[in-house]
Parts: sequence; C-alpha cells; structure tokens
Amino acid sequence: MRARERTVIGPLPRRVLARFRPHRAALATATVLVFVASALPSVLVFLIQRVLDDVLIEKDATALALLAPGIVGLYALNGAVTVARGLLTRSVAWRVVTDLRAELHAALLRLDVGWHQRTPVGERASRALSDVNNLQYAVSGVVTAVQKPVTLVGLVATAFWLNPQLAGVALFVLPFVALPIHHFGQWSRRSAREALDASARLAGNLHQTLSGVRVVQLSGGEGERQAAFDTQNEAHHRSQLTAITAQLLPGPVVEFIAALGVGAAIWVGGKQVFEGSVQPGELIGFLVALGLMNEPLKGLALINSLVQRALASAESVFGLIDTPPALADTGTIAAGAPSRITLRSVSFDYGEGGVLHDLNFTVEAGQRVAIVGASGAGKSTLLSLLTRLRDPTAGAIRWDDQDLRSFTLTSLRGRIATVTQEPFLFDETVAANLRFGSPGATEEAVLTAATVADADGFIRALPAGYETRVDELGMRLSGGQRQRLCIARAVLRNAPVLVLDEATSNLDSESEAAVNTALERAMQGRTTFVVAHRLSSVRSADLILVLREGRLVEQGRHGELMVLDGEYARLQRLQVG
Repeated sequence: MRARERTVIGPLPRRVLARFRPHRAALATATVLVFVASALPSVLVFLIQRVLDDVLIEKDATALALLAPGIVGLYALNGAVTVARGLLTRSVAWRVVTDLRAELHAALLRLDVGWHQRTPVGERASRALSDVNNLQYAVSGVVTAVQKPVTLVGLVATAFWLNPQLAGVALFVLPFVALPIHHFGQWSRRSAREALDASARLAGNLHQTLSGVRVVQLSGGEGERQAAFDTQNEAHHRSQLTAITAQLLPGPVVEFIAALGVGAAIWVGGKQVFEGSVQPGELIGFLVALGLMNEPLKGLALINSLVQRALASAESVFGLIDTPPALADTGTIAAGAPSRITLRSVSFDYGEGGVLHDLNFTVEAGQRVAIVGASGAGKSTLLSLLTRLRDPTAGAIRWDDQDLRSFTLTSLRGRIATVTQEPFLFDETVAANLRFGSPGATEEAVLTAATVADADGFIRALPAGYETRVDELGMRLSGGQRQRLCIARAVLRNAPVLVLDEATSNLDSESEAAVNTALERAMQGRTTFVVAHRLSSVRSADLILVLREGRLVEQGRHGELMVLDGEYARLQRLQVG
C-alpha cells in the first residue's frame, strides 16, 4: 500500500502547482508584494530601537518628529500590501478552483451509468464542491511558502545584526522546529482525507433521506433515518475535530519551542544590559525581532497543514478525473438513420453473473418493437445496450453494416430519443426543459413538439406559459403532464429511433390514456423500442421480444405468440387473471 501511495502521491504536488502556471504573472506580482511585506517587520525593529536609544534616551526631538509618521506610514504600507496580495492570490485561487470544478464535472459526465449507480449522489456532489474548494489552500501554500521563510530570514538577519551572541543563543532551537511541522503535516493530511470522506458520506445520507422523504414519512421511518443520520453526523463531527486539531496544534508546539530560545536570550541579554555591554534599546529591538519571528514560524506550521489538506482533496479530485469510463468513446463515424438494427450473439455480464445471453434479432426501419418479460428478465439492460450506455461483453450490435461502437457517442445518441419511466425535469423553464438536447430548436419546433405530445394546452394554462419555471410548479404538475413534457422533448429531437422504457408504468389509467395518445403520435415514422409493463399496450407491435432470465425465448407478433402458448401467453394470462 505504501509503495502504491508513493507512485500516486509523489507527483501530486507538482500536478497541483501545474494548475497555477497560466497565472504566473499574477503570482509573480504577489511574490514581489511578499518580499515587500517580508521586509516591513525588520524595518519596524530598527524603528523601535531608534525610539528607545536615539529618541527617548538621547531626547532627540527631530528624530521623534520623523519616527511617529514613519511608523504610521509603515503600517499603512503593510495594510495596502496585504490587501493587494490577498486579492491577487484569492483571484488566482478561485480561478483555478472554478476551472478544476468544471473539469471534474465533465469527468463525472463521462463516467458510465454503472459508476453513477454505485456512488450516492450526495457523495458525488461533495467531491465536486467541498473537495475542489479545499484546493484553494494550495494557493496560500504557494505564496506563504515564499513569504514566511523570507520574513523569517529577514528577522534572523536583523537579530544577528543587532547582537550576534544573543542571536546564536536564541536561535539554536530553530532546527528543532522542522520536526513537529513535518510530523503534524502528515497527520493533517490523513485526518483531512478522513474528514472529507466523512463529509461525502454524510451528504450522501442526507440526499437519500430528502429524496425519499415521502416514503420515509409514509413508512413512519423518521426515527430510523434520524438514527442513521445521527451515527454518521457524530462520525463526521469526530473526523472534523481531529482534522482541526491536526491543523491547530502545530502552531502552539512551534511557539513553545521558539519560546525556549527567547527565554534564553532574555536571560543572557538581561545580564549584558546589567553589565553595560548592551543598550536597553538594542535588547528590546532584539526581543521584538524574536517576537516577530513567532508569526512566520507558526505560519510555516499552519500552511503546511493547509497544503496537506489541499493535497488530500487533490487525491480525491484527480482520482475522479483520472478514472477511465467503462464506456470508451473510440468511434470515428457519424451515425445516420438506420435502415436495420441487428443483434448477433449479444451477451452482457455485470461481473456477478450473466444478465443477457446470446440475443439474436433484427429490427427493420420504422418497426415498433416491444420488449416484454418478468421483472429482472433484462429488459432495461437490453435498452442500455441499444442506446450504448453499456457495451455488450460478447457479440455485437450492428447499425446497418456498422458496429455500434464504431460511431461517436455524440452522433449515435443524437439519433436516439428516450423517454424513461421516471419523468425528469430540470430546474429551468418549460421551454428550456423541452429544448434540452436540442438547444437550437426554434420556437415553432417547440410548439409543434408540445402539440404532438398533447402538452401545449396545459402548458399555456400555466402562470407564465412556456416560460414557467418547473421548480415552482413541478410538484403541481401531474405525473402524466410531466411525462408528456418528456415526450415532447423526445419529439423535438426528431431522432429516427425512439426508446420508451416503461414510459407509462407510473401513471393512472386516465393519465396513461393521454400519454399513450401522445406516444402514438411520437412513434409515427420512427423505429421504436418499447418496454411496457401492461401487455395490452404492445399487441399492435410489429415485433415482440420475450425475455426470460436474460434469454430471448420467443419473438414474433401478438397473434403468433399467443398461438405458441409459451412464455408470452403465460404473461398475458397472469395480467388478465
């Protein structure tokens, strides 16, 4: 495991830093401002020494008149530099985060349906939001990695300039500071990874509960879901507390080690003042320099923790980006309207036993094909192969004379319109939902598609007609209305192949009748694959495929299959009692 981590994690910091290369100019400017800010503490030390020795002891009124505005100006300059540097680094940070989130979103869309089914929605969203946001700390690491050491070097040089002997006494502890910084950095990375995983699991739990809140309430399962949430919430609390501890603890430890050197310097320096070999202002200035070192020392420890936290997120983010989709888009041919679709010896296996076995059939252009069978027979899996959400593990699906895999995914799916069992609508206007997948569709085409789907009437009755947002009225629309919007969206694509995956299974009889009328219009002139739970709706199909336990046991028209008195006839008798 450790060897694997070295190969994966080794180049990770370089990969993160590579994201900032396009912003070299802004970061270079920020670095210049860092050097300016790093010099200001040393200047402040010299001013304090002058105040004590030249002004207060020597009573130099001219120096006093100059020092007061000098100190005010110094703090004003420090404030301006801090704001300018902060704006530059934050703008770069959020630009990188925004671009990386877009890349991660594109990667998630490329991953196959099976991966998405195995990974909870809440967890996926957490990776795209929380994990990516943590990478902004890498910017702080880049800039602070320059500022803190430069500031520290300047103050060390100032300390040696003021009193080399005291500097040697005070700074002998510096090498020991690296030990806790390194140790706590490793702990911070591990704890940050665990905290991010806990956040993703908690988000997944919450999404499941809220998505199924109706089932939860109807089942009286509030207590059960609350108990499950409480368990993960407490685990999340513990992991976050550990991560924060790992982030906060290095600073005080480093501060304590540095205090040992400061204590020694006070002891030795105080004796030198008593002996008269050192002026009070020199000792005070020296101690101020040591005190100002405290901040960059703690900052080095803190920034190391933040960078480790960013790298922990980067492991997750780049891991997802690098995940190869199970379905490779290697096609080079643009798909056209098929005159024939043929399956030859097609089988599919999820890896846990075969789902489809040796399927063979041919569909001519314009035919209506019904796919029937008991639950778990493989009907939806067959549709996922036809739409190339998955590829066969054996055999081939041919679109005329071409293997389905030889087409580009974009062109192939552009030739297929799908209406699924669950009508899904986006948080957009009705018109935008209809145009999804057909962004260039004209208003006339939208109206025509809605009319074909028998949806134009109820759409116009909505408060803002086609510009009504679905998020406001989506729950007020009936299941049949939502499904007709999805049918209109499929019609608008004007694809030669139409796939209907139990498109009426969740509707009542009245809604089903209206939707079936819309589907009848939508199927005109298209090669149509229909999975239907009510066998009465497939009697007019040109070809009925009967699946049982993943095998094609019968195929033909309704009358032919009833004469066979086999599986299809058995299913018909079951439905009519």
